[in-house]
Amino acid sequence: MRRSIVGRCAALGLLFLAPPAAGQTFTDALELARSNEPTYLSAQANLDASVEKSKQAFAGLLPQVTASANVNSNRRNYLTDDSPIPPATDDYLSRNRQISITQPLWRHQNYVAARQASAVVAQASFQLASAEQELIAKLAAAWCDTMLARDTVLYASRQVAATKQQWEILRRGAQLGTASAPALEEARAKHEQALSEQVSAEMDLHVKSAVIEQIVGSSTSIRLPFLSSQFKLRELPAESLDRWIEDAERSSPAVLAADQALSAASEEIRKQRAGHAPTLDLVGSYSYTEQPVGNFPGQNGYEIKHSIVGIQLSIPLYSGGGQSAKVGEAVAVRERARHDLEAARRGVRLATKQAWFLWQAGKARYGAALQAVKSGLLALEAASVGKRSGLRTELDFLQASLQLEGARRDLNKSRYEMIVSLFRFKAAAGQLSDSDIQALEKEFSDREANLTDLMASR
Repeated sequence: MRRSIVGRCAALGLLFLAPPAAGQTFTDALELARSNEPTYLSAQANLDASVEKSKQAFAGLLPQVTASANVNSNRRNYLTDDSPIPPATDDYLSRNRQISITQPLWRHQNYVAARQASAVVAQASFQLASAEQELIAKLAAAWCDTMLARDTVLYASRQVAATKQQWEILRRGAQLGTASAPALEEARAKHEQALSEQVSAEMDLHVKSAVIEQIVGSSTSIRLPFLSSQFKLRELPAESLDRWIEDAERSSPAVLAADQALSAASEEIRKQRAGHAPTLDLVGSYSYTEQPVGNFPGQNGYEIKHSIVGIQLSIPLYSGGGQSAKVGEAVAVRERARHDLEAARRGVRLATKQAWFLWQAGKARYGAALQAVKSGLLALEAASVGKRSGLRTELDFLQASLQLEGARRDLNKSRYEMIVSLFRFKAAAGQLSDSDIQALEKEFSDREANLTDLMASR
């Protein structure tokens, strides 16, 4: 019986926005976002840069080898004072080749820099993980917001059709003398109001679609699906809120990244303090010099091969206070990193609590919306029976139809809120996974859910 009632709603001329033949999957949109979202790509580039920077730090522990070679064209004029040697001019080429090797034996600053680089790489890795969690949650929120905006457009279009039909009924009634002029004007005002709400809903849909476009790079191929009638209520984790907050503080990528930033800042202090320490290097060089003439008139040319192996000690004595200032700067940076870590912990606590309570509120609204849909179906059924028996009018039936459509919109809204809250809740702890994305995909359908099917699935 209810199936036929819902079918009659469509037959009454309530407008439907044509659904796509096949909706864009959330996974497809997520892959686009991973390839186009600037914040996420920036985190990836930051990790790549950190890895290369760590290689630079490790290079400070390895031998440094340089080679040089030169060929010089020389023109030399000899003129000696008070000497019987006559003036002379030489034109010749001189050649020189040299290779030098420096192997650090003790450079504490370089060892600390290598440890610091490892912390920086770990920090960048956690930042990328945090960016991915945020990307998934952000896309899920934008996805659901846009679906809600689309549902609102559907509701508004059906409201326009229903109020227009109400106005037509009263207009005919006014012509026959069964409806008053004030009632007719009120019906017209409701229709105009419905038209304005439809325009507002369509503009809101454009705005929400632009948010998805900002994330994925282009929304031309995005065709949103509908929520399935087989909605499965996914509960929050069984742990208490306080226990979950503790776990989130330990596993949140944002907190872990801030903790690694603090470690890197502490290593920076050690590195700058090591700038006051002496350094010890093993050095070696080999050079070959060739010149066809001597350094003085009448001397023969020569070849020189020169090898050097030794230990080089360097002791910094005074740098104008610059190194001490670098130490002071590093101490201040570590203090900033310490506060950033506390801010990250507080942010995770707040995000977890917000998502937790929003999910609870959404669950309460979900139960109320289900009851409203059930009540709306019964009211529509009663209006249909009453209309056939002459106890209800067409206006009563239209009013019941609109009430049911409003309940459908509110039910979908509560479901969107629960989905988004759950994603944000898990993202705060860094626990969003492929299984969550797959579970979300199962909530979508290419066609709008039939209300009677939805109630039957409860």
